[in-house]
Amino acid sequence: MLKVNTKVRVKSPQEIFKTLDENGCKDNLPFMPEMLQYCGREFIISGKVEKTCVDNPTMYMAEFINNDVYFLSDLRCSGEFHDGCQRACRIFWKEDWLEVINNNFNETSNALIASNDLSGKLKVKKNDEVYFCQSTELRNATKPLSVKEKIQKLFQDYRNRNYSIIRLIKVVVFPLLRKFQKKIKDTEPKGQLTTTPTEVLNLQPGELVEIKSFDEIKQTLDVSGRNKGLLFDSDMIQFCGKRFKVRSRLDKMILERNGKMIEVKNTVILEGVTCQCFFAFGGCPRKEFQFWREVWLKRVE
Repeated sequence: MLKVNTKVRVKSPQEIFKTLDENGCKDNLPFMPEMLQYCGREFIISGKVEKTCVDNPTMYMAEFINNDVYFLSDLRCSGEFHDGCQRACRIFWKEDWLEVINNNFNETSNALIASNDLSGKLKVKKNDEVYFCQSTELRNATKPLSVKEKIQKLFQDYRNRNYSIIRLIKVVVFPLLRKFQKKIKDTEPKGQLTTTPTEVLNLQPGELVEIKSFDEIKQTLDVSGRNKGLLFDSDMIQFCGKRFKVRSRLDKMILERNGKMIEVKNTVILEGVTCQCFFAFGGCPRKEFQFWREVWLKRVE
């Protein structure tokens, strides 16, 4: 098992392809063409993926087959080979695709990497409408966790240095507190509208914005807590009133539940604003970017 903060090198495409099945997967987890650019390069292991959320068909927590998956720094999928999907998911790395750096590295391997374009051999679609990527295949690459296993994972996350003691306390206390609160009163962010408003700011990467107050945002939500179908989650309340830079626009994305690409309007991703997952028992390490309707934001001049 590799340790957090260990420096590793992503193996060459030739070495990685030996580990893959006919669908370009290892234990049902795809090695995507977007990952080829990292072959031969060095990174720090930022986390051992003890568990992950899976949104298919509904949200649940699961463990990867063989429990041998890692995050490298904050490497994310560019969507380049998946028709420009803009979700920017964190990339999962199987241990077999990595090697601990030693002094015997053959520097000619970079030349081999550069001269061998193998991206065309990696699967990106199941059919004309359904895409094939790590996100869409999470259900097949993992197995659901029982309550007992979730508790065990807490200690493994702490032992592997994925969690500090403060983070560990939060991902236990916050979900239990929320569950208790919901028995007394529905605390989910909800509005009263049947038709929700739209605002077109045409925000661009690098622009500074301020997230509106929670009270202002509630006025844009329907009774299910959504604006034009997009959920304003409890995890997003903590960012209200704060300022961030726009990382990117979100115009299209692949849905994890069905693998289909959808168009998205008047929505952006903000730098560093990811799901903290404090309200799921044990938390989740995916750090998925949250999606922000422009009607929830104010441009800072």
